Amino acid sequence: MDQNVINMLMSSVESIRTALDTSPDSWREHTQAIRNMMASLEFRDTSPDDSRKEWQVSVITVFQRVAHADVDHGGSVVLDIADWCLKQSVVLIQLYPDDVALLALIGENWLLRAQQPLINIHHAEQSSVSSGDSQNATLSCPERQARAQNAALEAKQRLDTADYVEARTLLLPAVEYLKRAVDAAHAQDKIYGALLVKVR
Repeated sequence: MDQNVINMLMSSVESIRTALDTSPDSWREHTQAIRNMMASLEFRDTSPDDSRKEWQVSVITVFQRVAHADVDHGGSVVLDIADWCLKQSVVLIQLYPDDVALLALIGENWLLRAQQPLINIHHAEQSSVSSGDSQNATLSCPERQARAQNAALEAKQRLDTADYVEARTLLLPAVEYLKRAVDAAHAQDKIYGALLVKVR
């Protein structure tokens, strides 16, 4: 890619990053611009190049922020952008298998995808617990024990529901890549707080 094109791209990416830093809720305003950039941007590197990797990781980081901006507020992932970020990260990790930032980006991508099924699980369990709590006050000891056994059985049955299966499926690679990121950071003496927050 021509250096002038890279400079223009990075200027756009930096303006999105600045906008997100000052106004996180502005992420929706940037989705179309990101899609336009994604349409002509594929990382097909075949040999390591640290200067290329630096701007590529910056691009993925900003795009991924937008893709997952609404997840913590109960919103959904902007899937096409999240998929692009994951695809590009996986391409690059082949060249840089111990790159902490890339490993963390991949792990975070999977982790944030798991948020919706985890939210669904939380809501289901909260409604189950709260309905049981309101009735437990008037129950005898044997009735409470029977109710507890039923609740345990229901919880076990929920483990095979779609949300649980999806959450486990998404969390496995999240844990794997985040652990690899922490291990690589320790090995390179590059451990930092933001990474540890993701894996605690």
